Amino acid sequence: MIRLFRRAKPVPVLPEEELARRLADDDYACACCGVKLRAGSGVIYPDAPFGWKNPPKPAPDALYDEGGSEILTENYARRDGDNLLRAYLPIPIRGTEQSVFIGVWCSLKVGNHARFRASQVRGDADKLGEMFSWLYSQLPRLTGPLLTAGTVVPYSGGRMPLYWITDKRHPFRAAQHDGMTASEILELYEQFGRGDMVQHLKT
Repeated sequence: MIRLFRRAKPVPVLPEEELARRLADDDYACACCGVKLRAGSGVIYPDAPFGWKNPPKPAPDALYDEGGSEILTENYARRDGDNLLRAYLPIPIRGTEQSVFIGVWCSLKVGNHARFRASQVRGDADKLGEMFSWLYSQLPRLTGPLLTAGTVVPYSGGRMPLYWITDKRHPFRAAQHDGMTASEILELYEQFGRGDMVQHLKT
């Protein structure tokens, strides 16, 4: 008996414009599972600053001052004399007016770090203005430079601050100003082990 095999249908390639729309739309739901993906914010969200192997479970932020020389909280960290905090690094999505927000760790001088924490509790961190900072996350993953110079921009209402790279040699400085295509952003997600999100976006 001769068996006839049907050729598998090729997976359709989504147009770049549709990928960008899905990235930018917080209300976009995956076609296969119906879950809202919210793919533009916090998909990449490192557990701890670069180089911290086997970090402890984060403590509440209120315990930061009680942590001694080394502590990791939900939004702050202190290690090897560095006072660190979480921030979002924005990258515009080309072809849209929206951005994706990559979670990073960065540093502040001890006085600025204390003022930032206090103002976050009050909700008026925007009054601090921009502050010099070092980036403590590696972008691109495993290949990007370390301790890159940049600026932390605080916002009111306890919102996550933004991080802007100022070092012209860093490959993501241009990306922050010129944007990345949706496909390039999905490649970045893949590098950070978020192939699950990429698959849902392409379904």
